[in-house]
Amino acid sequence: MKILRTLLSVGLAAAIMLTACAPLAEAPEKPAPTKPVEAPQEPGAGISEFSGKDAYITNPQADPQAVKAAAAANNAFALALYRQLADNEGDLFYSPYSIYTALMMAYAGASGETAKQMKQALAITAADSEAHAAQNALNHTLINNSLFSGKPAFSFNVANQLWGQKDFTFNEQFLNTLSANYGAGLKTVDFSDSENARELINLWVAAQTNDKIKDLIPTGVLNALTRLVITNAVYFKAAWMNQFETGDTAQGSFTLADGSQVEVPMMHAQRSMQAFVGEGLEAVELPYEGGMYSMLLISPAQGSLAKFEKTFDAEQLNAILGALNTASVTLSLPKFKLESSFSLSGAMKTLGMSDAFSPGIADFSGMESTRSLYISDMLHKAYVDVNEEGTEAAAATAIAVGMTSMPAESYTINFDHPFIFLIRDIQTNTILFIGRMADPR
Repeated sequence: MKILRTLLSVGLAAAIMLTACAPLAEAPEKPAPTKPVEAPQEPGAGISEFSGKDAYITNPQADPQAVKAAAAANNAFALALYRQLADNEGDLFYSPYSIYTALMMAYAGASGETAKQMKQALAITAADSEAHAAQNALNHTLINNSLFSGKPAFSFNVANQLWGQKDFTFNEQFLNTLSANYGAGLKTVDFSDSENARELINLWVAAQTNDKIKDLIPTGVLNALTRLVITNAVYFKAAWMNQFETGDTAQGSFTLADGSQVEVPMMHAQRSMQAFVGEGLEAVELPYEGGMYSMLLISPAQGSLAKFEKTFDAEQLNAILGALNTASVTLSLPKFKLESSFSLSGAMKTLGMSDAFSPGIADFSGMESTRSLYISDMLHKAYVDVNEEGTEAAAATAIAVGMTSMPAESYTINFDHPFIFLIRDIQTNTILFIGRMADPR
């Protein structure tokens, strides 16, 4: 296993493909767009870029309660999606934040029953304009929380990009909403040369994720009827506030779901941590440099993870977080690295937004006036590498000094069987990444 200089690096991306279909027999009347989003192609480049008239709002003025509601909506979606994906066996890792952001951009172009279904699936409670502004404010809050004394405590980058068919007309208001709230411009490509378009998109994703996510879109997904691809990429790289000593790492037993055991490298630490040990459940929270982000590890009793996953929701998560207390913990945690890649179309239909994937029924007339688009596929790919390496920083030292007395509790917590892990922003409680470690080999 390749050892990284920092403790954790995460790269992921999501893409939504919209394809043209025959328009409905009686399409609803829509105002014609003010102008097409099209420009002369740069010689030899085969690609041009546009943005809406509205510049990216870098200091969004959103009601704090609206931002709190946006974070809650993200989490409700995150755990509803987890319950859908948890039926798949083995390891699992994805970014609900990346997926949610990509869907919010698609939602900006939805109308009618399609928009209603998406709004419910995304747990949106605000009016459309307020929802997009709040999502922008939440994104800026997350970025600001990755800073310490005005400087980056770790790497956290979010990027959005639209890829549209050249000569195809998109509604200006749709582009304005995305440029203002998501910083997403439109690159024009020719999907009739689908392989070239695929390579361009995949190269962009790789560049945004430090080459951790490659080939997000496989061959055969794009074709001459593709009109728009919405992409989001997130990259996160951080060190623990308190690193694991490499000399303490040793081979240890990990019990798989079927009861068999495998030998894997286990990291060890003994120190004060935020932890909880209750009947049938153990949890520990490990902060990253800067003290504003953490990894929460949740370990149901051996053999009970599948049952726990079926009811794991925001209320249960908040109950676990509320039960954490400062304790002296003897911790064992496997080193692990995993990748996940899957289509989300089926899961999103199950969550209630089936119209968006149905040709002739989908209503994305907010994107273009003919109502001819539907989501043909939705792909997600993620990568995570967890090990003992890390760099102590001023933020880590300042926060660690807060302990002035010995903890009252003492726990021994061994993550030696399948467990759930998630990375969250502590202030807003936004879940950025969530996964299940079933086999650390």
